[in-house]
Amino acid sequence: MARKKKKPAATAGASAPPRIEAPAAPDPTAPAAAPAAVTGARVGLLALGSSLSIREVGERAVQFKALIAAGSAEVDAGKLESIDTAGLQLLLAAAVAARRCGLTLRLHGAGGLSSGAASALGLADHLAATAEILP
Repeated sequence: MARKKKKPAATAGASAPPRIEAPAAPDPTAPAAAPAAVTGARVGLLALGSSLSIREVGERAVQFKALIAAGSAEVDAGKLESIDTAGLQLLLAAAVAARRCGLTLRLHGAGGLSSGAASALGLADHLAATAEILP
């Protein structure tokens, strides 16, 4: 009788944080298409919603990548009520990826972000240095 191999158990906290890579140069022969994941009142504006926590970062990382690939780095954070360490890490990674593409991540409606969780974690200065935080 053949035995099934067991998969190794995942350890808590072992998952790697989301990483946003700078997109490759666009193919000039490919038709331009707006990414479906990018939503908001204006074209190219990503609305974060009320929460940016570890539950949402996977989906948001995909949306940030599509946003930057479309040549935009405009984010609506006006409805953001809660953010955790994973969410802040995603914003920092998105800001770095945007810079690699010659863009600046602009966080609209995020005036309280620097004085809230980012400040509590000691990341307010770093976030302000890599992204533009707008009221």
